[in-house]
Amino acid sequence: MEGSKKLTLNDKVLVSDGEMCKLAELHDVRYFETCGNYTKIYFSDGKLLIYGTLSYLDSRLSDKYFFRANRQQIVNLSHIKNIKLVDNSLFRIELTCGKMIDLSRRRSQIFKGAMSI
Repeated sequence: MEGSKKLTLNDKVLVSDGEMCKLAELHDVRYFETCGNYTKIYFSDGKLLIYGTLSYLDSRLSDKYFFRANRQQIVNLSHIKNIKLVDNSLFRIELTCGKMIDLSRRRSQIFKGAMSI
């Protein structure tokens, strides 16, 4: 995933997991999760482990479609099913796949500001 263009839901990217390669459609990505210098990409039909940090991916993804929830995860905003306020200042989001992700305190504030009208 090289280049400087911000990636949107309409983009397809070539990802490789060892010898396996896949042309991934970003609208199908549920979330990204850090795994050291690698990142797991979760799709509706499985997951891939790719070489590259979550910070690098965060710099490539459009914040119009993807949100850095915490140090470990980036979520696809179009796959958010429910949002719950926890502890009066923290958000917990549920994705369409059932995964629950807690936003950090700082990211909860940013999320609220970005998503509010």
